[in-house]
Formats: sequence, structure tokens, C-alpha cells
Amino acid sequence: MDSFFGIGLPELVLILILAGLVMGPQRIRQVARLLGRFVAQVQGLSRQFTRQLNSELDALDSDDVRGAMDEMKELRRQLIDLRSQLSSIPADMTKEGQKAVQEGKAVLNEEESKPPAGSQVSSNGKSAAPAETTSLPRPVEVPDDPE
Repeated sequence: MDSFFGIGLPELVLILILAGLVMGPQRIRQVARLLGRFVAQVQGLSRQFTRQLNSELDALDSDDVRGAMDEMKELRRQLIDLRSQLSSIPADMTKEGQKAVQEGKAVLNEEESKPPAGSQVSSNGKSAAPAETTSLPRPVEVPDDPE
């Protein structure tokens, strides 16, 4: 033991000599016994704590730890899959939107190329105004609520 609480061997000898002079030889034996018992109790508690800690660490099954690690790996894989699915959603929506726009343009082009129903084609190949104009539906009369 090189030093104890920063006290080397020369300082410890000096303290013991001073304690012997102040307390006397009988009293110093009693104090030494008390200190010895105290140190033994502290060492016993330290050993007991170390044994209990080691037994608790050994009691942990490595299978439980491995199972938890496998679950974590599975969750991480599922998270990666979910991220890839979420990142593909905007691209899919964009493709569907572009497809709908193209279909709409195709329908408009077909309607423009067909003459409207009821219209007459003139001799120059252009459609003339329809013979009769379509009218809007008439409004319906709704009685007032009695309440």
C-alpha cells in the first residue's frame, strides 16, 4: 500500500506516535481493535457486494439478450421497409396524376375532333351552329318549411 488517503508511511508512523502519546498505550489498543473491526466489516460488505453483483450479471441469460437483439434487428428491418414504402408513395402518386392528365387530354382531343350532337356540318367541312340550342332546366318550386 503506497498511500492511504494521501498519507504515506512516514506520515502514518508520525500520527500513530502522536496518538500513542495523547491516548496512552491502553487506549490505543482499543482504538486499533475498533478500527480493525470497522475495516473488516467494510471489506466484508465490499466482498458481499462484489459477489452479489457478479451473480446477478451471471444470472442474465445470454439467450434473453440475444432474443432482444434479434427483435431489434427485425424492427430495424421493418423500419427500413416502411421508409422505402413511404418514399415511393409520392412517385406513385405523381405517375398516377400524369396518367390521369394524359387520359383527360385524350378525352378532350376526341371531343374536339367529333362534331357535337345536333350540329350540322356545312359544305366546307366545318360544323355549323346547332339547329336548336339546349336550354337550362327550369327551377323547381319548393314549399316553405312550416316550422
